[in-house]
Amino acid sequence: MRTVLAAARCIDPRKPMKAPREPADRPRRPLHVACVRSWRTPMFKLTHHRLSQLALLGVLAVPALACDAPGEDGLARDLAPAELTVEDDVGALTEAEIAVADYFIVTHPDYRRCIAPICGGHFVARVNTSVTRCADGTWQEECHMFELDLSGLGLDPSTEAKAKAAFGAGMALVRGELKQVELGDLRSRPADVLVASEIWLGATGNTPKGHFSRVDDTGVACVTYPCPVFSEHGLNTNLSGPLDSVDLSTSGAAPAQVTSGMSELYTTGLLVAGQHAVVTGPAGSMNRLDAAEFYLRVK
Repeated sequence: MRTVLAAARCIDPRKPMKAPREPADRPRRPLHVACVRSWRTPMFKLTHHRLSQLALLGVLAVPALACDAPGEDGLARDLAPAELTVEDDVGALTEAEIAVADYFIVTHPDYRRCIAPICGGHFVARVNTSVTRCADGTWQEECHMFELDLSGLGLDPSTEAKAKAAFGAGMALVRGELKQVELGDLRSRPADVLVASEIWLGATGNTPKGHFSRVDDTGVACVTYPCPVFSEHGLNTNLSGPLDSVDLSTSGAAPAQVTSGMSELYTTGLLVAGQHAVVTGPAGSMNRLDAAEFYLRVK
């Protein structure tokens, strides 16, 4: 949290101080977020699954776009450990609302004791961001999900059950939308349902660290290095950049899992949670992505 210091001025102690008045005709800037708090305290404490847009901008944009060496100071700010804070910056939070797509992760089960579907299920959050659009249309740090709907994916019952269990345990990512849905029973109110268009299962079951990205093969071949062999796009953001390489073995995955993951990466793309390292060579400097966890799409 930055501290803003006002310019000092001389005060005559013999004169009473008057509270400053704000001009009546000053236009008020509209707010596009669910709540506004005092500038004196951070709005959210972020964990590995929710990172501020501004922090992610520093990770994806700055090192990836620089052709000269980014330097060790830049690497020290690479999204790693995770007690980042976010300021009450309306612009930053508004930017989070215009995400390219919504990818969710479970934060914790809902153990509240009240009638379903108000309670029960899980709480979820969008990865890489500090705010999530809930089923009721409000923006919160995390949102209630009573049920995960995978019916649109055409999965067989066994695969669907395993995918739901993995997502509930925090070991999968879902791309979709939170909606209020009538479940068709005797419940008196709609349920908060995450309607999925994609589900991706983690390869190792590790707790993800760093930032979440989709990585694809660019088809580029070079005679020197570093070379933009892959492209990286931050989930739930419009940030992207080139990658010289992706190291899946840093997740602790078995050799067979790494081989399977790289095969998916070269064909259909891969979701990766991880951190950057810098590769420097004759062609300059470029990011490498070291995976803490990677996710394969369930089809």
